[in-house]
Amino acid sequence: MILNDRPNCWASETTRKRVLAAAQRLAYRPNRIALAVKRGRFDTLGLIVPDLNNPFFTSLADQIEQAAEARGCDLVVEHSRVDLKREVHCLESILDRQVDGIIACLMDPPFQSDVLKKQLKFGVPIVVAGPEGRQPLPVDLVTVDVDGGLRRALSYLKRKGHTRIAFIRALAENQGDNLRQETFFRIAAELDLGFAGVDVSAESSDHSLAGARAAFQRLITKCRNKRPTAVVGLNDLCALGALRGAQEAGLHVPRDLSIIGVDNISLCEYITPSLTTISQPVREIALHAVKMLCQRINGQGASEPTVKKLPSKLILRESSGSAPQG
Repeated sequence: MILNDRPNCWASETTRKRVLAAAQRLAYRPNRIALAVKRGRFDTLGLIVPDLNNPFFTSLADQIEQAAEARGCDLVVEHSRVDLKREVHCLESILDRQVDGIIACLMDPPFQSDVLKKQLKFGVPIVVAGPEGRQPLPVDLVTVDVDGGLRRALSYLKRKGHTRIAFIRALAENQGDNLRQETFFRIAAELDLGFAGVDVSAESSDHSLAGARAAFQRLITKCRNKRPTAVVGLNDLCALGALRGAQEAGLHVPRDLSIIGVDNISLCEYITPSLTTISQPVREIALHAVKMLCQRINGQGASEPTVKKLPSKLILRESSGSAPQG
C-alpha cells in the first residue's frame, strides 16, 4: 500500500519513509502489469499516427500525449507511414501493447470500417480522428469541417477573379482515391464557378514535399496552354511543394499563381511568401479525442457512436491574391 501510494494506507509516516528509502536503495519498481491486472486497466492509451514526417501529425501526437498525461495516462504510438495496409496492421498489433483504448488517426476511415468493427470485439474502445465519410463509422469520430474551409477558399478565389484552379491531392499507399478531391469538385460546381470539371485540373502526389513538387511540375506541363491561376493542396505539404515548383518554373506567387494549403502547420507563417491555408484546430482535436476515449474506457459514453465535428478556418496570407490579368 505504501509503494502504491494508496490513500487508505495504515502505515505511520516513519514506516512510510523507511519503506520508501529501502525501495530506493534496492532500486525497486512496482510491476505495472501485475498492478494493471489487479486494477483492470493499464492507464495507457494507444495512438496510431499516419505520417510523423508531416508536422501536422507530429503536432497532433504531441497534443494527444499532453492531453493523455493530464488524465494520468501514458501513450504508446504506432506509425502507419501513410499506408492503408499498414494501418490495418497497426490496428491489430497495438492491442498487444496493453492499452486501455486507442486513438486512430486514419487517412481514410471509411476504408477501415470493417477492420474497426472487428477490433471492437476485443473490448478495447477506439476513437477515430480523421475525415468523415459518407457512411457512419462503428466507433466515435473526431473530425474537422474541412469541407467548409474548402468552400470558403474557393469562394475567396472566385471573388479574386480566378477561373482556372488546380488541385493537388496526396494519396496514401494502397489508396485508390480520397474524398477531399471529390469534395473540391462538388463545391466548385455548387458555387457555380463555371470552371468545375472544365478548367479545374487535378494531379496526384505522395505525402512528401518532393512528390508534391513533381506533381506541380506535371500539372503545369499538361496545362501548358491553360495554366492554372490558383492551386489548392490537399494539405500544406502539397501546397509547399507546389510553391517550390512554381518558383522553379519562374512563376511569382501570388502575382502569377495563388496557392492555398490545408492544416496550418507552423511553418506556413514563416516561409516566404507565407502560406494561405485552411486551419485545423489541433489542440481541440486532441482534447476531444482523449476525452471521448476516456469516457468510453470508464463506461460513460453514449450507447451509439458519436461524431464531434470541429470548425476549420481560412487564414489568408501572402501566397494568395487576385488572378493575373489576361
